[in-house]
Amino acid sequence: MLQSITCPNIGHAIVHHFGEGAAIWGQVITPSIAHLVQAQRELAINYSRIRPGIVFETVSSVAMLPHVIDGSTFRIHVESTAFRRTVVRREAALEAFIRCDAGAECTLKLWGRVATESPSQQSDRLAAIDDKTATTMPVIFTVTFWEISRASDARMEQMIGQVSEKDRKIRELELKVALSMCSQ
Repeated sequence: MLQSITCPNIGHAIVHHFGEGAAIWGQVITPSIAHLVQAQRELAINYSRIRPGIVFETVSSVAMLPHVIDGSTFRIHVESTAFRRTVVRREAALEAFIRCDAGAECTLKLWGRVATESPSQQSDRLAAIDDKTATTMPVIFTVTFWEISRASDARMEQMIGQVSEKDRKIRELELKVALSMCSQ
């Protein structure tokens, strides 16, 4: 049985037909994808953290007011405290994953890199952020890959949760080993 999703476009809708488990994907932001993203007021965003001592960890946050700039980038406002917690080096871009509802029980998922508009702005803004205030800051999201699929996000959230839980247990065990070495 074929399933379908209607993607709004300028002037008319585009209907994509695909079977269960199949997905529509691409690497360039098409007009339909641009409209879908810009129609959202808020998007769920996950930043990935990979550092020494951290196997894999994600920091979840919210991205707001997306505006498509060209075929591979768009500008969003992100919560600055979550962004700051994730930044390794101030001038580096972060890997990120954005999800938004595409209708008809489908989800648009975008993978890419997030960086501030200019490195000097990033240094100034990150230094001025107070942990107690939840201000937003504009960033540039560069799309690496996007996908529209019928698969539920529950499976992805479960996998992310399992990986984060295992990473937490590894850190706990490392601390216990370090404490036991100190007592000897």
